Amino acid sequence: MITAEVIKELNSSDLTFISGNLSAVASKVLPPDLSDSESLVFAGKPDQLAAALKAKAPILVLHKSLPLPQDANVTIFQTGSVQLAMAAILPLFDGKMNRFTQETKIHPTALIHPSAHIGKNVGVGPYVVIGEHAKIGDGTTLGAHCVIESFAEIGDHTLLHPQVFVGAHCSLGSHCEIHPHTSIGSDGFSFAMTREGVYKKVPQIGRVVIGNNVEIGSNCAIDRAALTETKIGNGTKLDNLCHIAHNVVIGENCAIAAGFKVAGSSKIGNNCMFGGDTAVADHLTLCDGVIVAGRSAVTSHVTVPGQYGGYPLEPLRDALKTLANKTHLTRIRKDLARVMKHLGLQSE
Repeated sequence: MITAEVIKELNSSDLTFISGNLSAVASKVLPPDLSDSESLVFAGKPDQLAAALKAKAPILVLHKSLPLPQDANVTIFQTGSVQLAMAAILPLFDGKMNRFTQETKIHPTALIHPSAHIGKNVGVGPYVVIGEHAKIGDGTTLGAHCVIESFAEIGDHTLLHPQVFVGAHCSLGSHCEIHPHTSIGSDGFSFAMTREGVYKKVPQIGRVVIGNNVEIGSNCAIDRAALTETKIGNGTKLDNLCHIAHNVVIGENCAIAAGFKVAGSSKIGNNCMFGGDTAVADHLTLCDGVIVAGRSAVTSHVTVPGQYGGYPLEPLRDALKTLANKTHLTRIRKDLARVMKHLGLQSE
């Protein structure tokens, strides 16, 4: 149960209290078409506002482009961005941490090395393993079956969902969230072939360093560096099923969709965005502010900020034209064959 007073006290620059009863209560958040008399509703379009008013939703968060309801028994907040307003308000309704609630902060089945440092108010779930000299920051939560190897460091108020692996000597910053089955610090893919055609593993003795406020989805693999560091900068967000190879450096505040893959030793700048299933080849440099459409492949350096797409990579407008033209290739070939036949020419 959240009151309008609590929402007002957020003091978010993305929210302005307009009118209504600050004692109004919402027990849930629903889309406008499913809203009821107990729900908070975000509305960015006139039809959404009409649906919320019809359902008598007690608290509305409206985009500033919408007209304010007249004579409505409702509490109204206004925002310039519905998404930013959701980012501010929805944590009040998020019961995620209830998944990790336990009678004791450190579960009796957890295996913690005596030399490990555990900060204040740390939650350690069932069957967690924490290695020697590992450091766990204040307010951090480790879900069931997480493994934190020796000398690894986890910052303050970071959340590791169940079955996350953090390899030896790797470092995670504060206020991060790592979703289930993600591996941080697995070995990079490096082998040398003998004259007899036998592959010999090249040991990976570097580590992974992840900044603050980073979120990594489920089933991701972040490989440790061969000798130095694989890095992910502050504020970067990775979707599910991403692979970051050894020695890769990803800058700050990047947004990376599911299925992204980047090969070893490439460097990605700040404020970049990648659509789903995008691949970046090895030893490349991408400057700040690069946006790559989904299912594209980057095989050469990108030195100019902008939007790109396709394979081979082109400026996005050109890539969309190329994609559209491909649907006409069969007809163009048939037309060309008829023209050559009419002219009495033979193809080589």
